[in-house]
Amino acid sequence: MIKLPVKFPFHYLLSLVLFSCGKKEASEALSWVIEPSGEKLQLPLDDQTPNLSMGISYFEAQKPLLFNVVWETNSLQIYDLEGKKLEKNLTFEREGDQGIELAYFHVHNLDSIFLFPPFGNQFVLTDTSGIIKNRIRYELPAGYPMLFVHNSYYVSPPQVVGKELFAKVRADGQPSQFTQVQLDTLALRAAIDLETGAVRLEPFGFPKDYLSRGQKKLEYSLSTHGDRKVVSFIGDHNVYFSDSESAPLVPKLAKSQFLDEIMPSFSKDVDSRRFNEYSFAKSRYESLVYDPYRKVYYRFAFPTLTLDSDDQLKALRTSPGPFVVMVLDEELNVLTERRFDAGTYLPANFFVGEKGLYISLSHPDNPENKEDLMSFELISLKSK
Repeated sequence: MIKLPVKFPFHYLLSLVLFSCGKKEASEALSWVIEPSGEKLQLPLDDQTPNLSMGISYFEAQKPLLFNVVWETNSLQIYDLEGKKLEKNLTFEREGDQGIELAYFHVHNLDSIFLFPPFGNQFVLTDTSGIIKNRIRYELPAGYPMLFVHNSYYVSPPQVVGKELFAKVRADGQPSQFTQVQLDTLALRAAIDLETGAVRLEPFGFPKDYLSRGQKKLEYSLSTHGDRKVVSFIGDHNVYFSDSESAPLVPKLAKSQFLDEIMPSFSKDVDSRRFNEYSFAKSRYESLVYDPYRKVYYRFAFPTLTLDSDDQLKALRTSPGPFVVMVLDEELNVLTERRFDAGTYLPANFFVGEKGLYISLSHPDNPENKEDLMSFELISLKSK
């Protein structure tokens, strides 16, 4: 509370109030725009590295680094973004004491890099030497066949808290066969003790009305920032957040204007054609990622497409159509969003750096796409 002198003139008080209101209104009126900057980042590739990555991750050390997983060579590459060059290529044996079938990874720090196989009940710990330092074995509860920490599909980076690793899990079964009663029992993440391998499930899960309008895929992206967890589901306009492990997830509407008002669903007896159409050509939300530099979230979304042939549907698997990037503030209010046309960007390959959001230019239909370069464009967030 501001304590005023006894003889403080009233007109000064009035001007103070008006000035404060003006500042508040100006702040509330502030609007944002997200747009291509024209600034490109290009990294030269060897002849064994495809320019479409199965997983990339930015890490700020003494200099900015970009990690890239190459499934074909079972390797993890480290690029120096300042020098725009490959700094290290860590290639792993597939079997033996130093072996791992590398599918996914998480860089906690340069001394603690987690490598995950596509299946199984173990993962390994390495560093920038490429030597496997530890192998952690665990057993997930029945109904959860694996950890799913994909680096480019519904991105949900693991989180190390104390001696536990928190990682996304997937339930066993076909999406068309789940009931809401079953969903009510499912967890989204497991915590694995890095010393003993003991496993526990976090208590939060799917929305209680997720299947109220029909079947949906169970994909989701989970972003963590400090104690806050934010979840975006494929078929829900809301995002859900919690600020502690014991607090339930709270919904917050974060709807894209470019998606259907009612999110698509499918029937339990859906055929493969309609299921693929739902998966690749219908309104959906995909990855949610936090930008610690601007303190915002980016939510990727895809609008419904009208297709003239099965060939067009098939092409969407490798040549995605138009997409949307939404920007949410720390309170999960939508600040702005932009629809990007098809044929330039590859939205599955992105990362957040000090300057902002970078999205790959390696779309198969992009005339500037070059096989020997991994190219990105900076997508800038600006006030106006």
